[in-house]
Amino acid sequence: MGKMTFLPTGKSIKARAGQSVVSAAGSARVVIPQRCSGHASCLMCRIVLEKGELTAPTELELRKLSPQDLAQGIRLGCQAKATQQDCTVRIPENRLKSVVQAALERQREENED
Repeated sequence: MGKMTFLPTGKSIKARAGQSVVSAAGSARVVIPQRCSGHASCLMCRIVLEKGELTAPTELELRKLSPQDLAQGIRLGCQAKATQQDCTVRIPENRLKSVVQAALERQREENED
């Protein structure tokens, strides 16, 4: 068992070797969005391996992710699995959420003027 830490929350869990990142995240009460039930078709469960090790990219990941994405540590949480080693994965912020937050910031600034 290796420890899997999730950023930005900082929550950690002991993950079984072979357990998917999405499954381990659920056990730690960390949400990794997905719509395809782990079939690597929605690509919503992208995560970034910040440190440590996960299993090698699956055939589905190799087809769905670009070599540049893979080189940057981008993986699919439904496909990437824990090993015996500790790892830290970052869950990228939801794009829609960040757009809404930016709009709210602009609105606040305009109201202050």
